[in-house]
Parts: sequence; C-alpha cells; structure tokens
Amino acid sequence: MLSSGVGLLEKVMFNASFLVFFGFVFAMLCPWITRFRDGVRKGIWGLLYGLTALIMMHYPLISWDGGSLGATELVLGLSGVLYGTVPGIVSLVVTEAGLWLFGEPASLAEYGAGITAACTGLLAFHAGKRYPLSFARYTFLGLLLSIEVLLWNWNRLDEGSFANILADAVVPVILLYTFILMLVRFYLFSQRRKGSMEQKLHEREHQYRMLAEHSQDLIFNCDLQGRLISANPKFMQATGLSQEELSQKSLNELLLVRSELSDWEEMLSQLIQTQTSISAEKEIVNGQDGSRIYVTTLSPVIGADGQMKSAIGTCYDITSVRKSEQHIRQLSYFDTLTELPNRKLLTERLHQATLNGDEMMHALVLIDLDNFKFVNDTRGYAFGDELLKAVGNQLQQLFSPQYTVAKMGEDEYAVLLEDMDQIQPLLSCIETVQEQFQFPLFIRGEPIHSRISMGVAVYPGDGKNAEDLIRNAGTAIYKAKKTGKNQCCFYNADMRESLLRRSKLEDSLRKALIHNEFILQFQPQCHATTESVRGFEALIRWVHPELGTISPAEFIPIAEETGVIVPIGEWVIRTACERIKAIQKYHFEHAIISVNVSPVQLKRHDFVDMVMNILRETHVEPHHLELEITESIMMESFHESVHALEQLRGHGIRIALDDFGTGYSSLSYLRLLPIETLKIDRSFIQDIVNEPMQAALTESIIHLVHKMGIQVVAEGVETEEQLKFLQAWGCEYIQGYLVSEPLYELEIRRLSYLPQWRDPA
Repeated sequence: MLSSGVGLLEKVMFNASFLVFFGFVFAMLCPWITRFRDGVRKGIWGLLYGLTALIMMHYPLISWDGGSLGATELVLGLSGVLYGTVPGIVSLVVTEAGLWLFGEPASLAEYGAGITAACTGLLAFHAGKRYPLSFARYTFLGLLLSIEVLLWNWNRLDEGSFANILADAVVPVILLYTFILMLVRFYLFSQRRKGSMEQKLHEREHQYRMLAEHSQDLIFNCDLQGRLISANPKFMQATGLSQEELSQKSLNELLLVRSELSDWEEMLSQLIQTQTSISAEKEIVNGQDGSRIYVTTLSPVIGADGQMKSAIGTCYDITSVRKSEQHIRQLSYFDTLTELPNRKLLTERLHQATLNGDEMMHALVLIDLDNFKFVNDTRGYAFGDELLKAVGNQLQQLFSPQYTVAKMGEDEYAVLLEDMDQIQPLLSCIETVQEQFQFPLFIRGEPIHSRISMGVAVYPGDGKNAEDLIRNAGTAIYKAKKTGKNQCCFYNADMRESLLRRSKLEDSLRKALIHNEFILQFQPQCHATTESVRGFEALIRWVHPELGTISPAEFIPIAEETGVIVPIGEWVIRTACERIKAIQKYHFEHAIISVNVSPVQLKRHDFVDMVMNILRETHVEPHHLELEITESIMMESFHESVHALEQLRGHGIRIALDDFGTGYSSLSYLRLLPIETLKIDRSFIQDIVNEPMQAALTESIIHLVHKMGIQVVAEGVETEEQLKFLQAWGCEYIQGYLVSEPLYELEIRRLSYLPQWRDPA
C-alpha cells in the first residue's frame, strides 16, 4: 500500500516537473514568439501546447489496457485559459490529430475529455476578462478539470473498490491538476507583477530621461571624488564637452566657482557626511556664456547596501532673476538719467550715518541749478537732460568716492559728507564747487553757465535724523534762492521759523477770502498847492485770526507765487469800486480810486474783461479808476502787459506807474507804457532836503516826465520842507503822512465835513 502511494506520488511529481520544464521553455521562447503578428503568435502557442499534450500522453499517471489518465487534458485546458480561443482550438486539433496519426485511434472518452478540457479553459479565459482569476479560482479550475477527466474515464477504470479507485486515480489526478494550476497562477502572478514593475520602471526611467534631456537645468552625476559619470545635453552644451570627454573631467575643472563661495569639494564632503541634499548659490564660469549664477543642489545616490555610491547635481540658472533684481534695485535706488544714487538711497545712507549716534559730523549739501528751467524751455528737454548728466558727472569728479553724490529731483543734487571731525573739509568742498561752476559746461559744443544755489545742514547740530537734515538743508537752499541765488546758505533755526511762518501764511491765504479776513484802507492823494483831494489809494490789509494784522509786503509775494493773487486782486478792485462809489457821496464827487495790480493779473487773458465787468456792475465811471502797476512788468511779459494796459486805457481807465526808481527804471521803457501818472517812490523823497544829489535827481525826473505829458505823485511826503521842494519843482500831487495816514471809510466820512478836505468842484 505504501509503495503504491509512493509510486503515484512520484508519477505526480514527474508530470508536474515535466510541465514546469515546458513552462520554462515557453518562457524562454516568449520574446521570440512575441515578434510575430497576433494571429501567427496565437497559432504558434496552440501548436506548442498541442505538442506538449501529445508528449504528456507518453507519461500517464495511470494506464490500463486500452486507456490511460495523465496531464494531456490539463495542457489543453491551460492553452485555452492562458491564450484564448485560437490557441485552445489549435492545441486541441494538434492533439487529436496526433492521436490519430501516431497512435491508436482515440476513444470517445479521450476525445470528449480533451474537448471538454479545452472548452473549460476557453470559458475560464473569457470569464477572466470580466472577473480576474484569483489564486482560489485557479485552484477551483484545476479541480474542475480533474473532475471532468475522471468523469469521462470513470467507466474505463478497472473494477475495484471505491477506495482503490480513489487512491489510484482520483487523488493523483486532482493533486496533479490543482498543483499545476496553482503553480501556473503563482507564476503568472509573479510574471505579471514583474512585468508591471518593469513596465513602470521603464516608463519612469523614460520620463526621467526625457525630463533630464529636455531640462534647461544643468544635471550631472558624479562619483564621490567629483569625477563626472554622466550629464544631460544642457550640461554638455554649457561646458562644451563631448560624451567621450565627460568621464575625463571633474567638477572643479569644468565649473569654476568664485573663490569666496564654497567649492565643490566642500559640498561633496558635506554631502557624504550628512547624506542629505544640500544647496548653494554659485557664480559659475563656463566656456560658453561666461559667468552665470546657479542654485546648485547635490543629492546622494544610495545603493542597496545603504552606502552612498554617487551624487546627482542640478544647477538651476538664476542669472536672469539676479539681473532683474539688480535692475529693480537700480531703478529703486538710482536715478535713471544720471545713474547717481537717488533720494531713497541717499536717505538710507544718511539714516545709517546718523543711526550710530556718535559725535562725528555728517554734512548734507543740497545743490540746485538756478537757471535750469530757462535752459530747458529755450533749448528743449533733450538738451536739458544732457546738462543734468554733465552736472552730475562734474560733481562726481569733484568729490572722492567716500562721499555720496545723489540726484534728489529734477534739477537738484545732494552731497553727503560723512565722518568729519572738523568743518574744514565741508568748507573746502563748498568752495571747490563754487569755483568749478564759475566755468561753463559745454553741451553739444555750446557753453552753458550753470549758476547754483546750495543749502547746508550739519549733523548733529542741524538735525538728529535723516528727515530733519534733508528738511533743514532744503530750508537753507530756499533761503539762498530768496536772497539772490548763486550762493550757499547754512541752516539756522531762524530760517526754519521763517519757513514755517511762510507755510502757515500760504495755507491761510487760500481761506482768507472765504473767511472775510481782508479789509481795505484808503490813503488820500492831495494837490500839492491847493491841498484838494485828488483821490484815494486802496491799501489791502490782512487781519489773521491768530497772527494779527499782516503787512502786504509779507503776504503779497506769497500770493503772487501761489496764484492766489488773482482772486484777491479781483476782490480788491471790486471792493474799491464799491467803496469809491460811496465815498464820492461824501463831498468827493470827482475823487478817483487807485488800485495796485500785480503782473500775475495782467498776464491773464480775461483781466480786461474782468475789470470792465466790475465797473459796469458797480456803476463806476472808468476815469474814476486808476490801476497802479510796478516796474516789474518790464521784466515779466512786457509786451503782453502793455497790450492789456492799452486796452484798459482805451476804455478810459487811468494807468499809473508806482514805486518809480526802485526797480528796473528805464526811460526807454517809460515812453512805451500807456501811463498818465508817475508815482515817485518814497526812497527818493525822504532825502531831498538833506541830499543835494538826491534832490537834483528827483527834480530832473519831475521835469522830464512833465515834458512827456505825465503827471507826478510824490509818495511818502512827511514834512513841510519836503512839500516846499516838491511845490517848487512843480509836482502836482502828494501822498503821505503829511496829508493823512491810511483811513477807513468811516474816518473819510468824518473828515469830509472839514473845509480843506472837500472837493473844490
């Protein structure tokens, strides 16, 4: 019994080994077979399985007279389940044909068992497309094939007890079939998993290869000594190497690094010690593009034994990024025209200098071109730009590199002198600049004399921080410009107070009209001989709610600079016309009203229309209004102003020239102005008694203008002696404290009742 069982087991193992052998042979033939097209490939597999089935017939598990049981049906079933319909049918045909050709004709049971096994395999193949055959399902398939074979051959088994049939036929067939199907399932699973992994590895390798080959980064692989193993095309292009030359080079030979940055050996050493990726920014010099900046990353390649085998490096080019950052910094901190540091950079350096809080002196010198606007307007902006660059270059040449020369605005420069222990270097620098700018700059071959004004603030006395120093230096340069330009002013506290007051007045001026802060006083003008009243000069006064009464000499220049003089001037003319209409009712029927007019007003195209509209609205006769102009119009839009004055004169309005002798006095201009009255300034009148030369000059002026048909009003007459001189010279009218101080309208009304104040008419 034992020997019979051992024999059956040997047969089972022999058949299984034989089938496994054929499986390996098929696996070896698989790469060759897969070269054929699909139909041929399936036919070859069917032929091979059919031949295998014929061979397995010669090594049955059980044989008897007229029949045998073996692995033939198993092979036919495997052909169908593994490869489908065509191989299954081909293998069945080959097997049955072989039985008919080389052996005795097969019985019906053998044909039926073979066909059934092949069909079962085909059904399993098609079911597997929808329901993947698991390990248990393959085992069940083997059991099903063995049962089919046993059922077809049951009647052919020797008669005997059930136990003998079970031991001699059933158990061996079931063991063989299920064992082989389990092996096939295990083999297929292993192959499929291996194939899937290989495919994934191949795909991933292809992806990484494509990424490396088409990457714009420099990618390389090197050993632990820095010798190159492989590299991508971009690396080869950047270094100019061929594939053959690559392995003969090291990183230090190909990618030269600036000395102040860590070199490749240090990076590799650190990589070997830590075995973690490291990155560094390197400025690399290569043969093609010169110096470029890369973010370089080295990563370890770890082998199966856990040891580092090589290193993978990537160099990401950030040259354009750094250039963009440099360009942005250039735009942010440097003037685009002159390439000098701008206000922002100067402020930062000044802030850094004052941040230490030491007692060393730091000086800020602001330099402004006095005549730049004139050059820009007359020669064009391109010419002006060249002048600005030339001035910047000249300033850079005058100062050593330790000082900062900056451009603060359109035509304003600054020089920062740091860490001075005495004032002498500052004074020397200022003197050097003033001397140098006495000579012309040649722009396009044309000499340009650039006058400059300078304002100086010194740390720590003139300010404790950058903001204070810049503000105070600006105050000093404003003072330099207001006092004649082309000079240098050092900051002091009085300047600051004066500038603050001016700023306050400028803000308040814009609201003064709305708040009714302006009033008018009227100073009489009398005949020098009869003392009868010719008229009144309207004098504006500003009563500030906080600062009190402010002199016109202080706020009129501010109003002219800011343009506020236009609405103020209109208010004065309108109010003066309204008041003279009332004053004429106080026994001054023929009195005129004199109003001062600014050159800013005269330059407006609507000035004449505005005056005429006021006269119509107030019902004042044009010859009762006298507009007083100053000699400043001779320097500001003279021809436009004369045209406006001629129009006014044509309407019957009187024109007077005020403050004669204090400005740009010119007799040639005097004959061009449509005036009928000339007012001699008080500076001439006050010394005519004690200064013979002044008296002779004043007498000559009076006689000369009389010959031109112009009447004379002498201003600032305060004594009887002055009056006698003027009467002797034939001066028609006088104005001053000898006659009366400026009066309010109510005071004029009271004085009108005095006989000497009444209009003689």
